[in-house]
Amino acid sequence: MDYYAIINGQQVGPVGESQLLGIGVTPGTMVWRAGMVQWQPAGSLPELAHLFGNVPPPMPGQWPGAIAGLVLGICSIYFCAPVVGLLLGYFGLLVTKDSYKAYQSNPTQYSGGGVLKVARIVSQVGFVLGIIVTAISFLVILFYILMMLGVVGSLSALPFVLDETINYI
Repeated sequence: MDYYAIINGQQVGPVGESQLLGIGVTPGTMVWRAGMVQWQPAGSLPELAHLFGNVPPPMPGQWPGAIAGLVLGICSIYFCAPVVGLLLGYFGLLVTKDSYKAYQSNPTQYSGGGVLKVARIVSQVGFVLGIIVTAISFLVILFYILMMLGVVGSLSALPFVLDETINYI
């Protein structure tokens, strides 16, 4: 029986059943033969099923948000500036949140589960570092404000205190 196939947007055929794989027909390729009402995927036709027995199904796509979360996590560590690292890490966690929950319930739904895990870990590290850097920066700014207001003593006495402490030891 002769078949027609749509390969790269072009109609090819008629070709015999034995030639279908040779012209690049896959289970998802649309084919038609005399007696069919409309074009159908080759894999859906029972008479062609034996051709695709050893062909694995297409690999599922990447977990949604995995790459974006990884980029945000890496940037949160690299740009570990006050507030910026905190926000980038938070957004990295936010982007991967739903995908990670879905991954935990069905890890085979998509490929790239490792990328998703790494994205979560890197975003968590960036978020924690962002909190630490932001807190330290806030304390330093607060100290200088208090010093300018005269609430905290001058730093000019610090070398004297350190010198006396070293001599005492």
